[in-house]
Amino acid sequence: MSDKKIENELKKRINQFKKLLKNDDERENFYNNICGSEILVRIEIFLPSGNPERYYDGLFLYLNDEGRIVNAEYYYNEGGEGAITQLDDKSLEVVRELFEDELSLEIE
Repeated sequence: MSDKKIENELKKRINQFKKLLKNDDERENFYNNICGSEILVRIEIFLPSGNPERYYDGLFLYLNDEGRIVNAEYYYNEGGEGAITQLDDKSLEVVRELFEDELSLEIE
């Protein structure tokens, strides 16, 4: 899919949202037609670095509404150039064991 296509679709949705903000009945109808939603919270962990001016790294932890880590990504940046990679299942389990009990999430 092209960047132009996604930009056009986003513009259409934003225009729709603006109209919904002006009409309570249409907004309620819109809400009633949403097929579902999922809460996913992203927490960024800045890992300790021996030389943060030269390099830094960290984790993006994705938690569901029960506070369980459902996905994680590792990022590394050195000299202004960086990369992000998704953790494989084994690494994700290690991250869960290390961090999950330290995080709390309360959603009302």
